[in-house]
Amino acid sequence: MSTFNPDNFLNTSTTEANDTKYSPVPEGEYPASVKEIKPRSTTSGKSILDVVWSIDDSSGTCFAVTGMKDNTVRQSIFLDITDSGGLDVGKGKNVPLGKLREVLRQNQAGKAWRPGDLIGGVAKIKVSHRQDGDATYTDVKGVTSL
Repeated sequence: MSTFNPDNFLNTSTTEANDTKYSPVPEGEYPASVKEIKPRSTTSGKSILDVVWSIDDSSGTCFAVTGMKDNTVRQSIFLDITDSGGLDVGKGKNVPLGKLREVLRQNQAGKAWRPGDLIGGVAKIKVSHRQDGDATYTDVKGVTSL
């Protein structure tokens, strides 16, 4: 790993142009692990849990396309929240989260669970692409057990 020197950086020059867009992870199925989770709220008041998956790219398939050693994709899960701000566990509530917990073997009644337990979980993810003008975005369209 190289050492970053801020003073040297400010005095370096290049004649090369930088890329202006990423090459997306190719569509397909990959073994992956949950790298991090990020809860957030939208401007319309919706609650979302972003699950960031790190792809096991031991075959080098993703690196060959993206040029990146650490390829990640995001899965966004809408959350049903109770009036008091907790996770709603009622009938038909938080089904996508329940399915993810089931795949990761974390959906047992009577056993304590917290969202941070997702980190490190492994599964097979299905990656697809979505176009928005000239931009291509990667989405996790499915998660199954390994």
